[in-house]
Amino acid sequence: MPQLSVLKAIGPPELSFVRSSMRALAGAREGCDGCHRTPLVGETVYFFGERMVCELCKPLREDTPSRSEVMHSGEYELTVKRRFAS
Repeated sequence: MPQLSVLKAIGPPELSFVRSSMRALAGAREGCDGCHRTPLVGETVYFFGERMVCELCKPLREDTPSRSEVMHSGEYELTVKRRFAS
């Protein structure tokens, strides 16, 4: 009996849409200067001047970072924050 597949293989038109959307997203994101991957939410990133380095690439650097930050999600600044009356 032949097996039926519910998933359809991605053909050239669908693949071109995926590639174009990935290129559009890649231009706006910040990546690690060492491995070029996007740090995960909650991951600590280190800055050496203006260069951002992830936790995986930090041991490869001999100098000390100028600062460190925790990566937040894109909605971090958009959340509703409770304010108390003054």
